[in-house]
Amino acid sequence: MAWKDYLYFRQGQKIAVVILLGLILTALIINGVLSSRKQRVVVVIQNDSLLREFEAFEKSLQDKDENIDPEYRRRYYASSDDRPYSDRQNEYQPGNREPGYAPFPKTEKLAEGQAISLNETDTAQWKKIPGIGSAFASRIVKYRNRLGGFVSVEQLKEVYGIDAQLYSKISPYIKPDGHYSKVNINKLEFKQLLSHPYLNYKQVKAIVGLRDRKGKITSINELSMLDEFTTADIERLTPYLEIE
Repeated sequence: MAWKDYLYFRQGQKIAVVILLGLILTALIINGVLSSRKQRVVVVIQNDSLLREFEAFEKSLQDKDENIDPEYRRRYYASSDDRPYSDRQNEYQPGNREPGYAPFPKTEKLAEGQAISLNETDTAQWKKIPGIGSAFASRIVKYRNRLGGFVSVEQLKEVYGIDAQLYSKISPYIKPDGHYSKVNINKLEFKQLLSHPYLNYKQVKAIVGLRDRKGKITSINELSMLDEFTTADIERLTPYLEIE
């Protein structure tokens, strides 16, 4: 058998040899690329000016610490105070405050039997009611301003966050006063009517449409004839509506 016979391959064997050579060549290329990469050496250059500035800053902190008043250090640095904890705690009791110390003022709450006006009060007065803080006082006043005033104490239930339990707690401290404003549905513009919490877009549109057709609304009963108003809507709107 001649040596050339060893170089004879069938078609399938030739394809396999080509693929094998391709894989070997790819492996060699990848190995060469990886080996050619050298680890980068990070050289830290020391900046003398930055070093001097840091040392100066560090020294200034030490100087400030040395200049702290010993009495201040004794009172406010617990780690340097070897007195028993009870002695140090007693130093900060309310009766041992520094002269001129003004504690944060607390809102005095109403006593049982005392009450505030439903409409003629500001947030400071609302906060005097037990159970009412800054958030609720602000919500109540804002909603009252949008309504034009509360007709009854029960309307406080419409304020966000005031549930039946909270209402029963605060209602004894509030008295109605009858000071609320009315809405003239014949004179106010669309946006002005829409700003009232008891009127929605469709209802205001119906009012304006009725005014355009009739020229003037003469009775609240005319609103009850409109599909946009329910009996409950008319009942809660009646105290606020003014017709001229």
